[in-house]
Amino acid sequence: MAASGINAPAVLDELESHLREEVERQTSAGVDASKAFASAVQKMGTASALKNEFKKSMGAVVVEKLMLAAAVLVLTFGIFLGSVTVVLCYLTLAERIVGAVAMISTVVTAFAWPALVSRLPVIHSTRKLHAAQIFCLVVGFGVCTLFIQLIVNRFAYTDGIVPAVGFFGIFFIALGLAVAAGLGRAARNAGEIMA
Repeated sequence: MAASGINAPAVLDELESHLREEVERQTSAGVDASKAFASAVQKMGTASALKNEFKKSMGAVVVEKLMLAAAVLVLTFGIFLGSVTVVLCYLTLAERIVGAVAMISTVVTAFAWPALVSRLPVIHSTRKLHAAQIFCLVVGFGVCTLFIQLIVNRFAYTDGIVPAVGFFGIFFIALGLAVAAGLGRAARNAGEIMA
């Protein structure tokens, strides 16, 4: 494996763990230890095939990390602006509560996305997965825009200040990012993603 370029200790440890589990499974089923080892090595595949799978997996991890970074930036910016607005601009307790609930909903959504993974469908095709992720992002931003245009505009603006209910728009963006990231994680957890 090391000669083929797979030399990261964590990766080699994981491969060894899978190999040992497969050998143990086969030997407990009555297969001779040397035959179980040979079979487990054959099942694992060649080093070049494994290297290609790791490259695909790493690409998906990078995309997920970029989506999470975008979610953190949106969330951080939203919390900052929301907190400043709630404290400085809103005078009534009701508006401050609505703004705080919107921000808390957004934060909970952003941090709860890993819990969504087990409930999301597994998409094995890379193209379909990326299309679904882009769709989730577009829907998140689209619903936010519609919400602001159709609902927030019905509330009274005082001194040019957006009503506190407008902060729920960020919630829809966070939800879209969470589902997009969850779809990627669900596909990786299920195993191989095909082109």
